[in-house]
Amino acid sequence: MDDLFKRLGDRGAEGFVMQTVETISDILAEVDAFVRHEAYDEIPPRAQQVSRLCAEIGLTSLARVSRDMAISARRQDMVAFRAVWERLVRIGDRSLAMVWEMPGLSL
Repeated sequence: MDDLFKRLGDRGAEGFVMQTVETISDILAEVDAFVRHEAYDEIPPRAQQVSRLCAEIGLTSLARVSRDMAISARRQDMVAFRAVWERLVRIGDRSLAMVWEMPGLSL
């Protein structure tokens, strides 16, 4: 994330991180709805998008888990998918909390 702040400046990076976190949250809400409606074919492209967005703002663990979610959904391995989904929620909560608590970030 330091590189992001160096490239975009404080204000630009703050805006980019905020927009990206909001987009990630929106996509994960869509994924949750797809899970509830058993529309598993809709999940892999969104999970890949979450993975890319997370990587852009330095949330590498969340990016990796999102990729795993895409793989398990594509294979329609629901046991693995549910386990990965729970892991994503745990890591996502922790990662996003760290973003909100970053010193100097006026989000």
